[in-house]
Amino acid sequence: MEKFEIDIKWGSYFFIVNMTISIIIMLLMYLINSYSLVYLSDFLIPLFIVQLIYFTIKAVRENNKYDLNKGFRKIFVFVRLLVFYFMLISFSDGRTNIWCFSLLLPYRKKDISELVENDSNRDDEITLKEFMVRLKRKFSRT
Repeated sequence: MEKFEIDIKWGSYFFIVNMTISIIIMLLMYLINSYSLVYLSDFLIPLFIVQLIYFTIKAVRENNKYDLNKGFRKIFVFVRLLVFYFMLISFSDGRTNIWCFSLLLPYRKKDISELVENDSNRDDEITLKEFMVRLKRKFSRT
């Protein structure tokens, strides 16, 4: 296995485990008391850090098993896992505002329905004479 395959594997595990445990904790807190969701970040942030360290150690061990890590490259495993996790998070929300991923993700300022509505409004205002002129232009080009 290559080091990037290992990092993507453990980054995927990290994403899946973190999302499921976060949802479970949120549901439990909501069932206990809906006002306790105010303290949700107090639980999720340390949990995220512990999970990140755990999965980084697992990825480093597997990279060492295949002799892919040497020296300071172990730090890059941590960075790759973190970047992969945030990329998955940004892909799950299409309206991301994270500046470092804004170059990677296409972002539409308007929905397609808004664009279609604007075009349909413009076509409603056209007269029969303008329509005939447009048809003649279209067929004269081909």
